[in-house]
Amino acid sequence: VLKSVDFSQFLSEDSGIPFDVKFEVIDKVHNEFTNEKLEVDRKTVEAHRLLLSAASPVFKQQFFGKMRSRKHHFEIKETNIRAFELFIQIIYGAENLNLDIKVMFEILDLADFYIIEPIKGKMIDAIRSKITFENLKTIADAASTYMHHEELASGMLKNCGKFLQNNLGSSNQIIDFLQDELMEPELIDQIINLKCENCDYFECKDNMLATFPEHKPLRPGVKVKKWIRTGGETQMLECSISKVSLAPIPPNLRLNMQIDGGEIVLAVSDGSEMRLPLIKMSNDETTDWYSSSLSSVNFLSTGGMVFRCKDK
Repeated sequence: VLKSVDFSQFLSEDSGIPFDVKFEVIDKVHNEFTNEKLEVDRKTVEAHRLLLSAASPVFKQQFFGKMRSRKHHFEIKETNIRAFELFIQIIYGAENLNLDIKVMFEILDLADFYIIEPIKGKMIDAIRSKITFENLKTIADAASTYMHHEELASGMLKNCGKFLQNNLGSSNQIIDFLQDELMEPELIDQIINLKCENCDYFECKDNMLATFPEHKPLRPGVKVKKWIRTGGETQMLECSISKVSLAPIPPNLRLNMQIDGGEIVLAVSDGSEMRLPLIKMSNDETTDWYSSSLSSVNFLSTGGMVFRCKDK
C-alpha cells in the first residue's frame, strides 16, 4: 500500500500531517578580502523525522539512535537554501524538478553526506546526461570544487573524460580542447586518466583494437571480441583473457610478425579455449593510449581482436 502513496503531498502545510522537525538553512558567500563566509540569507525548511529516517541512516541515527538529539530545530550551513529544499522534495518523491548543474552537485553532495544511494545515483546520471562541450569545464570545475567526496569527484571527472573520448577520440584532440578551455594542468591529468571497469588499469577503449604495451600485459578477465575466419566466413567470438605469456622480442623483429614463445590464451563464451601467438603490432596503437611516453614501446596483440568493455 505504501508504494502507491505520494509522499510529496505531505510537504504541504495543509496535508493534515504536522511537521515535527525544522532545518534552518543558512546561505553564505565567501568574502575574498577577509577570507570569511558572510551570511546573506536564511530559511526554515520543515519535514517529518520518520520519513527522513526511512530514507537516510544518518537522519535515523540523528533522530532515533542511541545518541539522538532532543532538538527539533537544526542549522544547515554547508549548502544553500534552494539545494536543501529540493533535496528534501526528492526524498519525498518529487519528480520532474528543474535542476541546474550547480544545484545537482549540491544535491549530490547532500545525498552523499546523508548516505542516500538512490539520490546519488539519480544525480550522477542526470549530470552525466547533461555533459556537452559547452558546459564540460563548468562540470569539471564543480566536481573539483563543490564535492567533498574524492571518489565521487573522481567519478564525475571520469565521465567528462569519457564524453571527450567518445566525441573527440585521440588524446591530442582531447588535451588541445582542455587547454583551449584554460583548465588547470592537474585537472586535465585527472580527466584523461580514464580507468576502465573492464581492464581496471587501462583507459576505456571499447571496440578499439585490443593491443597492449609490452610492460602492461592484459590481465585475466579482460573482455575482448576475436574475429576468426573459417572457410569463406568470418565469425566473431566473445571471449575473455585467460592468460598472457610474454617472451623476449628480438630487436630486428618486423611488425605483424609472431613472437616465438609468446602466447595469449582466450576463454571463449561457449566454454572452449583458444591459444593464439603474440604478434608485434605497429606503433599506431599509441593514438588510442593517452600517453606520449609510449611512443617507443612495443605493442603486442594477437590480431583481429578488439576490446568489448561494454556488454551490449
